[in-house]
Amino acid sequence: MKKLFVLISLCFFLTGCVNVSAPDAVKEYLEKIRNHDQSIVSSLEEKNEKEEFTETQAKLYNLIMKRQYVNLEYKIVHETYNGTTANIEVEIEVYDYHHSQKKALEYIQKHQSDFLEEDGGIDQNKYKNLKLEYMNKEKNRILYTISFDCFFNEDSWEMKEPKTVALEKIQGIYDYS
Repeated sequence: MKKLFVLISLCFFLTGCVNVSAPDAVKEYLEKIRNHDQSIVSSLEEKNEKEEFTETQAKLYNLIMKRQYVNLEYKIVHETYNGTTANIEVEIEVYDYHHSQKKALEYIQKHQSDFLEEDGGIDQNKYKNLKLEYMNKEKNRILYTISFDCFFNEDSWEMKEPKTVALEKIQGIYDYS
């Protein structure tokens, strides 16, 4: 009997794919972020394309976000269960990149002439460079609470795709103003 228990425990430990509780599913997701799982790296690449970053800007943005993810701190603060669904509240602490972006915008407003193109518009590359510079130097951290929805699927808990607001909070770019 003891050997069977050890064998089952070993199989569970080695596979690591069964989440025995809803918080386990959330922790697994957050650890993927902290460890730069391939799915996270892919989402950064999508963001780079959407933002139309230059190659240099994309590299810096990736470094900034990887710093954010590695330094992500979190703790489960509340669990609510309703049959096969659960809501897990997590407090996270991240770098306040929204603060950085706000500072960059304020700087541009005060020094508009330095960022104007010939047609009178703002040079978006200069603006992106400034935002990334401020983000790269950001020291302020901010605390957010995020709710993650989970569901029980056959033999384990799975987390639903996080909402956009949750992702913005994890990245530190959530507009809290």
